[in-house]
Amino acid sequence: MLFERFYRLDSSRNSGTGGSGIGLSVAQAIVQAHKGKITAENKTGNGLTITVLL
Repeated sequence: MLFERFYRLDSSRNSGTGGSGIGLSVAQAIVQAHKGKITAENKTGNGLTITVLL
């Protein structure tokens, strides 16, 4: 779900923060085009870790 196009968390659905929610979708497409893997891990209280393996 996190890598879906235009997906944004409820807390970030604020026009003041900017962005269109397309960044991770584009990143996923690029990684897959290079036969790689992209994952996201929620570190509760410490943010989100995105890992890309090419």
